[in-house]
Amino acid sequence: MKPFKKRARGRGSLEIIEEAVHLLRMSPGSTLAIYYIGALPFVLGLLYFWADMSRSPFASHHTVEAALGVTALFLWMKFWQTLFLHALRAQISSQPQPPWTFRRIVRILLVQTIIQPSGLLLLPLALIPIGIPFIWCYAFYQNAAVLGDGESDEIKTVLKRSWRQSTLWPSENIVLLIILFAFGFFLFLNLMTVTLMLPSLVKMLLGIESIYTQSTMSMLNTTFFAAVFGFTYLCLDPLIKACYLLRCFYGESLQSGLDLKAELKQFSPTASTVVAIMLLVASLLSATTLRAQQEPAIPKDVSKPAITTPGIPAPKLDQAIQEVIKQTKYTWRMPRKKVVEDDTESKGPIGRFLDKVIHSIKGWAVSIRNWARDLWDRWFNNRKVDVQHKSGSSDWSAPLKVFLTVLLIVVAVALVILLVRVFQKRQFTPVTVNSEAIPSTPDLADENVGAEQLPEDGWIKLGRELLARGELRLAMRAFYFASLAHLAARNLITIAKFKSNRDYERELRRRGHSLPDLLLIFGETVLVFDRSWYGMHEVNPELVNQFASYVERIKGV
Repeated sequence: MKPFKKRARGRGSLEIIEEAVHLLRMSPGSTLAIYYIGALPFVLGLLYFWADMSRSPFASHHTVEAALGVTALFLWMKFWQTLFLHALRAQISSQPQPPWTFRRIVRILLVQTIIQPSGLLLLPLALIPIGIPFIWCYAFYQNAAVLGDGESDEIKTVLKRSWRQSTLWPSENIVLLIILFAFGFFLFLNLMTVTLMLPSLVKMLLGIESIYTQSTMSMLNTTFFAAVFGFTYLCLDPLIKACYLLRCFYGESLQSGLDLKAELKQFSPTASTVVAIMLLVASLLSATTLRAQQEPAIPKDVSKPAITTPGIPAPKLDQAIQEVIKQTKYTWRMPRKKVVEDDTESKGPIGRFLDKVIHSIKGWAVSIRNWARDLWDRWFNNRKVDVQHKSGSSDWSAPLKVFLTVLLIVVAVALVILLVRVFQKRQFTPVTVNSEAIPSTPDLADENVGAEQLPEDGWIKLGRELLARGELRLAMRAFYFASLAHLAARNLITIAKFKSNRDYERELRRRGHSLPDLLLIFGETVLVFDRSWYGMHEVNPELVNQFASYVERIKGV
């Protein structure tokens, strides 16, 4: 009985992970290539979309097209992941793969397109401890990738099978997720550390200097973390897929016995025949022994039944009979004098209509009450009996009942509050007031102020105001920032805090080499600004006006 109990209880989480690692190691390179054909384009496309949307000044012009492309790559990845899992399933079951027909490919695309996109919304919501647990929700979408391989024509069948496997062996599933997510977290830290050290290693080995060796912190942006996360996903996700493939395989083998058939196929034909005969003899002997053990358990006094089934109380049975007889589909059997009431003629059409509405509402309320009562009895009473049979004196249904009751009350109160707020918003529409944010004026005396804080026109306006107030050095710096903002708007330079004026000159030579006049004017601008701002040269209104004319000439080139 020990193997049967172990098989019904499910394999341990560490055993599943070890078997998944062995399965991936023994799989041919073509199987892993199937996975990365789908996953690699999606990760690269997502990183390009991320960087483009966060940095490109023209991102708003092609947002819809880029989002549609990422969506197509997501469905492409899910399709190839299903093919990858099907190849692994054929490997562990020792069965040949069926031919990939056009109809089956269309079924896979249809199933994955309907099921998988909803996970992008439901998985973050499942982290909130109200509703479906995260472990069931996460396992459901992993199982849908395993079981939605086009064998079934009905999507409902795939949903039922995926949900059934997601609720199987929950404790093993929790431990499995904890181990895999912990491993993924440390893998993310290792990859991030290696990526941060890579520029220093390149400088040490090849002598190549870059801005990342001068300032390692400049790498820490959202695109960097997205790239490291994508690399972690490519390394860890095949292992996660293999683990849930094994869970589905062993879960469905409880009824089909595919795991036993796969193990028997590993033996030679003669050995498999001997094993089959031994299993048959063992089953016959166990059946004979079980019957011999059960025969003395029959009571000798047949007048006293061994198992008593509790009967339904008479008042409850009479009440149920009366409720059934009063239903509309049985009224035609009753005498007419009992159906027709005396006071219906005096009510009129409106009164009879209201009576029918009230009767329908009462019927709905009774149906809902009976359904809730049956659900309550089926859930708690059956669970209580099963727990008493399995664990003897241990009873955990009472705390679970209290927890579920409190949870239902919290959900009901939240729904009532939500409905009240929606009603109040519809009843009292707030008056919209158009407000504009007051732009803050940067302090040009601060060295941390950069040219990216205001547009070109803002710097020119600020420079003229400072010139009118007599703050000549600050006005010259404002005009210089206006020139940098203009060049950045033309994508000739990229403004950064760690860059010096000479860095901007070198960058302008690289990008604007076809504009020699612009290079000459900007060089004069940098020379005058460095002498006045960093040096001891005197600044007068004529020099500031001449410097402002340089900025206008830069705009005209």
